[in-house]
Amino acid sequence: MRLVTETKRLKLIKVTAADVDLVYLLTGNKNVMEFFPKVLSYDETQQMVEKILHQYTEYGYCFWKVLLKAGEQFIGIAGLLHQEINGEVETEISYRMLPVYWNNGYATEAAKACKEYGENTLGKRRLISLIHPRNHASIRVAQKLGAKKTKSVFFIGEEHGVYVYPIE
Repeated sequence: MRLVTETKRLKLIKVTAADVDLVYLLTGNKNVMEFFPKVLSYDETQQMVEKILHQYTEYGYCFWKVLLKAGEQFIGIAGLLHQEINGEVETEISYRMLPVYWNNGYATEAAKACKEYGENTLGKRRLISLIHPRNHASIRVAQKLGAKKTKSVFFIGEEHGVYVYPIE
């Protein structure tokens, strides 16, 4: 288990090739994937995990597994994603949680850990989140961490708000 960072209640751990089943609990769930183009198949999820592993090598970061410290239960993924938006390279704070763990502050806690890791460990001077305008829960998470919507962009086939986090 390769710990990346932790919070009071959570551990963020590197994804491995053996984690396809766990990630598929998210990508194969229509509620989790509501604001994405589609629910992924198992094979597409396997390709996603391979992309995560490649991005670890390429950039040093991507999605990480989110585990509860108590019992080490898998509850989702969160991380920093390398994105190109309208020709500009950005680092996005992104997360997906299993619905049974929604409304417990875990997404906010994981996103805050990703923000701190991006700033303090990676030295990022700009962090964003791309959020679908109907994804009110994710908008609230971004706003709790001080992010402000600066513009809208066309991303993965639909309009998304670009929320920029304050860097401390």
